[in-house]
Amino acid sequence: MVLFESTHTRNEVFHKEIYFHHYYKNKFYIVLDILMVISLLINLLGLVFDVEPDYTVFVCFVFFVLIQAWSYRRAVKVSMAREKEVSSNGEIMYTVAVCDNSITHKSSIGSEYTIEFSSIKKAYTTKNYIVLQSVAKQLYILKKDGFAIGNCEDFLIFLRGKGYKV
Repeated sequence: MVLFESTHTRNEVFHKEIYFHHYYKNKFYIVLDILMVISLLINLLGLVFDVEPDYTVFVCFVFFVLIQAWSYRRAVKVSMAREKEVSSNGEIMYTVAVCDNSITHKSSIGSEYTIEFSSIKKAYTTKNYIVLQSVAKQLYILKKDGFAIGNCEDFLIFLRGKGYKV
């Protein structure tokens, strides 16, 4: 029995939001960003005490920021190209149906598969989506305002009841 069902379209706005979370809200990148800022601040503080700055820190900081921004933009562009390759208009409709112990993922181009809930490693939210990530790093995404069965608030309660921190 389907407890929750949400539909969304993977368009440019979707890809930007999902990849923004990956490149700018991911713990790994946050730690790197903090370390880069600390290094930069230490170098700038050295200028106050007439210590010769290490210019490689400045170069690395700029390089890292540019690489992170380029990686984000590239990921969005590649995802959009993949969607266009398999659909006529570049937008594919996805429906995710959640039962008590399984998740079924269907697309408007005909693919359908079901996985057990035990395969879900973690869950998180973005501004407009609830993302379930499997052990194999596959994402199952439900749009917060796209529920046809159930609703966002109840689904988050359901996930917390299964032990996920969202």
